[in-house]
Amino acid sequence: MRSKRSWLWPAAVFSVLFAGACKDRLFDNPLDPTVSEVVFEVVQTITGPAAEPRGLAWDGATLWLVDGSNGTLASLNSANGNVIRTLYPPASGLSDAAYDGTDLWACGDTDVFLLKIGFLGGDVLKRLNMQRGAFTALEYGLGSLWAADAQTNKILQIDPETGEVLGSFANPGTRVTGLAFDGTGFWISDASTLTIYRTGPDGTVMSRYSSPGPSPQGLAFDGRFLWNADGNQKLYQLRF
Repeated sequence: MRSKRSWLWPAAVFSVLFAGACKDRLFDNPLDPTVSEVVFEVVQTITGPAAEPRGLAWDGATLWLVDGSNGTLASLNSANGNVIRTLYPPASGLSDAAYDGTDLWACGDTDVFLLKIGFLGGDVLKRLNMQRGAFTALEYGLGSLWAADAQTNKILQIDPETGEVLGSFANPGTRVTGLAFDGTGFWISDASTLTIYRTGPDGTVMSRYSSPGPSPQGLAFDGRFLWNADGNQKLYQLRF
């Protein structure tokens, strides 16, 4: 009869090896057949100032973090999370922001307006009345605004001059909490499924990853790294 100790030993070895492998294979889900084989690592983690972190945007130099608790938009030093300055967009239920290369845009999940905000003073330069919608995430790319509408569970492509909806694609998850464009495709976070999706420009899911934190919120792409603001007040810099 095989002793109990003889089968415990290989199990213990496997446990040690598996624990080591987990450190190298971060945040992918090997049980999901649609997951990408390429995993990502956390380059750094910084603590943000927001009591209720939501949206995130990159302006070419700093991160802009939305605080849902007070409706503020704070510019952060991406090296340490220090606040550089704070804007107070008059959006109801401020949920996310986007940078179009010149100015900021903001949306709220209880507001049908998309607001164009002066980059320096925070003045409202334009209001796009979308008539209906609950906008949980916002991004700028390919000359358009892209807004996640919780009412239809779709990502809408919007003309930033007229507010006309030019197209849309379905959200691959349940509710979009973050949206980023990396030049060729989109990154979408979903706090309800603890998932970050990578899609093509038409919304086709290319890969999906388990989020680094317990409540993935805003996303931003800085040209090299993907940033993810989490409900645990951490900001994760991710490298693939």
